[in-house]
Amino acid sequence: MSATLAAFTPADLSSEDQSIKNLVEQAMTFPASALGGTVHAFFKEHPDADGVAVLDGDRPAGLIMRNEFYQKLGSLYGRDLFMTRPIRLIMNPAPLIVEVSVDVASIAVIAMNRDPNHLYDMVLVTEEDSYLGVVSIKRFMLELSRGRGRQIELLNEQQEILRLANEAEILHRQQIEVKNNELRDRNEAVKNLLDNAGQGFLSFGADLAISEEYSLECVQLFRVQIGGRRFPELLARHLPSETQATVDEVLGGIFLAAKPLQQKVFLSLLPGELIIHDRAVRAQYKLIRRQDEIRMMVILTDVTERKRLEREMAEERNNVKMVVRALSRQSEVLSAMAAFREFAGNLGPDVAALGADDCAATALAEIFRQVHTFKGDFAQLGLHNTAAALHELENALAVLANGPPPSREALADVLSGMDAELILERDVAILTGILGESFFGGSESLRVDKRALLDLEGRVGSLLSGAAREAVLAELRVLRRHNVKDILAPYGDYLAGLAERLEKAVAPLLVTGDDVFVDRVPREAFVKALVHVFRNMIDHGLEDMDERLATGKPETGTIACHVARAGEDMVRLEVSDDGRGIDVARVLAKAMQKGLVTPQAAGSMAPEAVYDLLFRDDFSTRDEVSLLSGRGVGLAAVRAETERLGGAVRVESEPGRGSRFIFTLPLFPDETVGGTGRMAA
Repeated sequence: MSATLAAFTPADLSSEDQSIKNLVEQAMTFPASALGGTVHAFFKEHPDADGVAVLDGDRPAGLIMRNEFYQKLGSLYGRDLFMTRPIRLIMNPAPLIVEVSVDVASIAVIAMNRDPNHLYDMVLVTEEDSYLGVVSIKRFMLELSRGRGRQIELLNEQQEILRLANEAEILHRQQIEVKNNELRDRNEAVKNLLDNAGQGFLSFGADLAISEEYSLECVQLFRVQIGGRRFPELLARHLPSETQATVDEVLGGIFLAAKPLQQKVFLSLLPGELIIHDRAVRAQYKLIRRQDEIRMMVILTDVTERKRLEREMAEERNNVKMVVRALSRQSEVLSAMAAFREFAGNLGPDVAALGADDCAATALAEIFRQVHTFKGDFAQLGLHNTAAALHELENALAVLANGPPPSREALADVLSGMDAELILERDVAILTGILGESFFGGSESLRVDKRALLDLEGRVGSLLSGAAREAVLAELRVLRRHNVKDILAPYGDYLAGLAERLEKAVAPLLVTGDDVFVDRVPREAFVKALVHVFRNMIDHGLEDMDERLATGKPETGTIACHVARAGEDMVRLEVSDDGRGIDVARVLAKAMQKGLVTPQAAGSMAPEAVYDLLFRDDFSTRDEVSLLSGRGVGLAAVRAETERLGGAVRVESEPGRGSRFIFTLPLFPDETVGGTGRMAA
């Protein structure tokens, strides 16, 4: 008898081993000669056994299934017939027998296609024709179900994996889309930035073909789409012919150069400024290294407007310099213009008077020399437009001089456009607009409105800088100086009115001496204080008409001013009258009365010391105060203002012949040189 059925575990059927070997169970075996009662005893003792194998030696001979065995025993006379007879009579002599090497799928197909009466019979398994065991259909189906379950689980797992993979892919796609959108937004933002930067941006590599990515300003500059075009060819029509080949070679050299220094040298040879469709464009070149690739970025900036403003500012600066120089050198400007007009006026007749053609070359040389001289003169005088026009004429004459000996007609043709008024026109208009028509009036003295000078100073301050500005401002400040004689002149009307009021006769104020120009502003208080000197002279110094006639003097008194330079840095002002002079005794008496001097000291005082008492505070020789004098503060104020300026005052007087107030005042440093400039109103 064989062993009982062994336990079967799902692990016996591995996914890799598809044979039936792992499903083989051990079933009870009986020889074919065994009696039916023996089998009955076995089934009775093993109620779980579904069947037994019948062997012939070690080979399977048949199969007895429990149900079929008892069906036959239960038949009429079945028990009597089979219980005591060999089981070969009751067994299934043709069970399903398979080799152990047959795969499970094949056995399943064969087993399920058996006679329905034996569909659930065990399958006998052999190995090399020897009985190995049985395969229970129940276990077989159970394992198939388990295998199918594992497959379903595996499929579910795979589906879950696929689902997760699909979700991950969707997430990745969404993330990629987000990144793409961000990148697209950034690219768009950069493009908008470049398009609105007011500059052209383009790039190209070693093939010199411009990338499709370039800013909108490039289209506006070149007026064409530039993507894919070779950069040298794009620039060619905007470069001089002699430069085109150089640019092509230099660009090629940059990408072939092995060292940065070589590339830097090549870059320096590229044109920094271009004229593209009448627009002034500044070009900057930058090499960009990205991994193993080198690309060149070109930045184009339209500087047309800036150039125009620079030209206008330069012209304005030149105009200011011209005006300042014209003010300080008026006679030279007028003289140069007159000489040029005369020269230009005589050119036509002189050329017409030429004889043989061989004289034209000599005349051309002389004309060229004079034009060159006039150009230099006008440039030195600041008439820059005139100098520029003469430079153009000089160029035309140079072309003629460098060719074959010119004919008289050729020379006349070049000079036919030479109109002195036309050449001078711009500078004359500028000078007239700022200085007025009087500038060209021919007078040596020019009166310029003070506001015009201040406006001119403001323009100089805003247009110039550094030493040039200080030099021009110094020239302008000279123009704001006043002649000392002119500062004193208005006192003439004051004296005339005062004399009439006091019923004295006085001649018009006489102002003589040097033309010394000073800045009036810091001396304004001193000038005002001088009124006390004039007032004292006409009130105290000058006699009335009867007294003057009695002393043999003209009935009309005289008050005069005289201005003189005293060395390089001083000016001396004398204010004198021809009156009665200072009464020394009276001054001393008044001083003793006021306790300023003792009688003993008064007896030995020099006249100059006595005169000095007149400048003391609260000192007056008058006993009564009048509208004109008597308070003793006037001359004290005069000396105070004189000393505030660093000057000094002294008095000379001669009884019966008059008095003289002598002021010595220092000049400011910039007045010591420019003291002979023009006068401003």
